[in-house]
Amino acid sequence: MNRSSATKPSNHEPWLAFFIVSTGGIVALAVVLTVIHSLGGLDWPPALGLNLHHWRAVLHGDVFWTAFGYSALLTMATLLIALASALVIVLVLGERVRYGLLGRVLYLPLAVPGTVAALLAYQFLSNAGLLSRLAHVLGWAREPADFPALIFDPAGIGVVLTHVAMITPLFIVLLDNLRQHERLPLYLQQAESLGASRTQALRRIALPLLARGALPVIGVYGVALLGAFEVPLLIGAAYPSMLSIEIQRQINGLDQTLRPQGYAMATLYLLLLIAAWALIVWRGARPKLSG
Repeated sequence: MNRSSATKPSNHEPWLAFFIVSTGGIVALAVVLTVIHSLGGLDWPPALGLNLHHWRAVLHGDVFWTAFGYSALLTMATLLIALASALVIVLVLGERVRYGLLGRVLYLPLAVPGTVAALLAYQFLSNAGLLSRLAHVLGWAREPADFPALIFDPAGIGVVLTHVAMITPLFIVLLDNLRQHERLPLYLQQAESLGASRTQALRRIALPLLARGALPVIGVYGVALLGAFEVPLLIGAAYPSMLSIEIQRQINGLDQTLRPQGYAMATLYLLLLIAAWALIVWRGARPKLSG
């Protein structure tokens, strides 16, 4: 019975294959369409001929690379702050993050859409917002307008803070589940009983265990933040702008001749993501092939 059950194919394999093929097909179709658009093949009026002029402008210019680098920096800052905050909360509060009023309040941001979060950030972080008025009442600022600009700022502080507030609860749930699954409190207790300090136990046991389980989710949300649109559109700076905003400007701007350039930027962005995904898969599969 065990032998037959071991050789019998799983009922989930057809659905997994369908998911992989359909997802890959959608991505491939998106790449093909953006490539054709970037060459001027689907514009109206149609281009005189397919050429690489817009691709040269994207690759040799600084618009795409500036937007991509700016998006990557804000993404890394958001992930680092959110992960550090979630890690401290989980390690300090332990099981209390799942019970009582605190457990409910922590997860409220998960129900807030990006557009609503951006509008709330404007009400709190703008020069006429709640924090600026509170600083004025407390005497920290002579006028509300003297409050530091946290939105529409080139440093992207408002975008980072808004995204941190949105994804930190998710990382709390993730790290708390990993903490239970990996039996982290037991390992920490054993390490301390063997003479390790609390800091050593956290650095050498807790962080590697949590990182191993959290990296896939962190990667997914990194991609989502890299292509974020609603929050940067509503409270982000005009320049530099995140990549999704720059692509949208190129495609839907007043100058219709720049549309192929916007599609070229979108294509290059997709190709970079596919290359990064392929590299991760290859690196993950390499030990299995060598073994």
